[in-house]
Amino acid sequence: MSKPVVVVPGLVRKDALVYLGEHVTIKQWTEKTPMPRETLKEWLKEADALWSINTVKVDADLIADAPNLKVIAQASVGYDNVTVDDLTARQIPYGNTPDVLTESVAELAFTLVAAASRRIVENADFVKSGMWAQRPSNIKGKDLSRSTLGIIGLGAIGISISRRARAFGMTVIYNNRHKRADEHLYMVEYRDRDALLAESDVVFVMAPLTEETYHMFDKEAFKKMKNDALFVNVGRGKIVDTDALVWALNEGEIDYAALDVTDPEPLPADHPLLQTGKVLVVPHIGSFTDRTRRDMAMLTADNIILGLQGKPLKTCVNQEVNYKG
Repeated sequence: MSKPVVVVPGLVRKDALVYLGEHVTIKQWTEKTPMPRETLKEWLKEADALWSINTVKVDADLIADAPNLKVIAQASVGYDNVTVDDLTARQIPYGNTPDVLTESVAELAFTLVAAASRRIVENADFVKSGMWAQRPSNIKGKDLSRSTLGIIGLGAIGISISRRARAFGMTVIYNNRHKRADEHLYMVEYRDRDALLAESDVVFVMAPLTEETYHMFDKEAFKKMKNDALFVNVGRGKIVDTDALVWALNEGEIDYAALDVTDPEPLPADHPLLQTGKVLVVPHIGSFTDRTRRDMAMLTADNIILGLQGKPLKTCVNQEVNYKG
């Protein structure tokens, strides 16, 4: 009996593919250039599963001529490239990879807060430039203790960040669509969004990208923040109006920004945001550790295998069509 066919439209971890290959036949696009959408649609005609990547838009159009598709999975928490309702309409469960990257993202996130607050990169560059022997650095940082961290999007990663902030002596406030009934367990306090922006010394974005959060941070939002505030985004780049952020930094509406995600992404080296001299940008590395990326890939492989076996996925976004066994 032939093995089910899984399409992989790009490069993913080899160890996870070896594991997956024990159960399925893998058809992978290995070119360095993005897989043409029409080619992917042609491959999916004979496919039983799709290991998606975040550069592929997964929607009704993509799967229209893929009658055998039983499961789609992707090695990421976010899925703004996936129209989940279109998959649900076809009774196709969609698996993502929450939880396994929580601590890694929180570590990177708080590293950005600490590095930006103490201007670590600028002071390291000062030493590299040979200036240390001539004069002390005048690039002063800011204390985190006795300051306030405001988190927009207090989910699992936000809670993990709040633990680290409290260890540094920070007060933590948050804003969600709804106040958390368990906030007392995490020693955080709810604020409406405007109050959070006004009170916070560090404003932290950990929200998913939705129609509601798209360009949530525009000129009006930055105007509501303290002039000496640090803005940190490890959620999604499109939550921020990048032109508005450039304006806020240049006009002194806020003091500094630290970003793991940007819009556009990748950010061109000559982009006006980098020309402000008031920003620390890293290339979307929140989960970029070997252990975490392996865990994400293995979970994706497991979700695909389970879906092909007609069993419940370990992590399924559209639970209403997750197999019940």
